[in-house]
Amino acid sequence: MSEDSFFWKELLAWYSENGRHHFPWRNTKDPYRILLAEFLLQQTHVRKVEEVYKQLLLKYPNISELARANIETVEEIIAPIGLRYRAERLIKTAEIICSQHYGNVPNEYNELRKLPGIGDYIANAVLCYAFDKPVVPIDTNVIRLFTRYFGYTSKNPRPRMDKELASQIRAHFKGMDCTRDANLAVLDFAGLICTAKNPHLTICPLSKYCLDFITLSENV
Repeated sequence: MSEDSFFWKELLAWYSENGRHHFPWRNTKDPYRILLAEFLLQQTHVRKVEEVYKQLLLKYPNISELARANIETVEEIIAPIGLRYRAERLIKTAEIICSQHYGNVPNEYNELRKLPGIGDYIANAVLCYAFDKPVVPIDTNVIRLFTRYFGYTSKNPRPRMDKELASQIRAHFKGMDCTRDANLAVLDFAGLICTAKNPHLTICPLSKYCLDFITLSENV
């Protein structure tokens, strides 16, 4: 079995049993709800987001309601997770979607990137999770897992901006039956097992071929 096939076989099996399937934004294909979740998840620990997400949806159940929202009210709701400037971006994005896209979240990368606060990661996340497009949102968690397992390196002081590294990572997703599940499996595994500090090496199902683990073992 190749490193790649072993990686996906073990990772997807782990995800099936241990993935964070309970998150409400995981159980919808509604582009508005997924866009809202991705805005809240940006630079924020996932555990803190769920309650704020539910409160925002209760107050603004659709994008037209959010477009008419009072900025102070939105700031108050998202205050527990910080980065209050997201309130203005959320409302402005909703306004543009309503005025320029007939209230429909765009399903094209370039159109999404034109919206306030939407960078490469959120654009690809919306395309993947809401529209089932075979794209790969890459953040520090994704980079950590692939650099450790496959031994990739980056000369860029900000690996997230390294296009060559991104291309190497995305190559592993080609031909996947469900890019959505593959992306979510990577996110959950990096967040729960292959953590930034003190990764759980003794229970890692990928350790057999993980170059980082093999190197560590050889140096003990």
